[in-house]
Amino acid sequence: MIQAHTKLIKATVTPNEKTQQGQNYLKAVGESGASDLREDAEAFREKVEDLARQAEILAREIATLRWLGLGSEPVSMEAGVDFYQEVRRFEISLIVQALRFTGGSQKKSAVLLKMNHTTLNTKIKAYRIKCEAISISAGW
Repeated sequence: MIQAHTKLIKATVTPNEKTQQGQNYLKAVGESGASDLREDAEAFREKVEDLARQAEILAREIATLRWLGLGSEPVSMEAGVDFYQEVRRFEISLIVQALRFTGGSQKKSAVLLKMNHTTLNTKIKAYRIKCEAISISAGW
């Protein structure tokens, strides 16, 4: 028992030695781990920025659906459906999506929708779609 106590006393580290060991550890971590921490912080920042961009896109899409009257409530057959009003909403939705996809180009949108560009232009005017009000994200 006395030998164990003696070994324990010899193994005890003084507060000064503890401080020195801690500083040595921090220095070693600082040299090798600082770049890892910077890389982790950069990766985290990039993920946050990407999520912010995705949230912005999603918010715009939700706003568009609300503007078009889509996505808020399913069509109720019980009260009857105004067929032509639903067709109108669907056409507007397709036109807006095509314009966004093509960066606002009516000619390219007409090609995507497989219609004559003058027909598309007539529909845009009839439905009073404001091309400049559409937030455009070109994917064409």
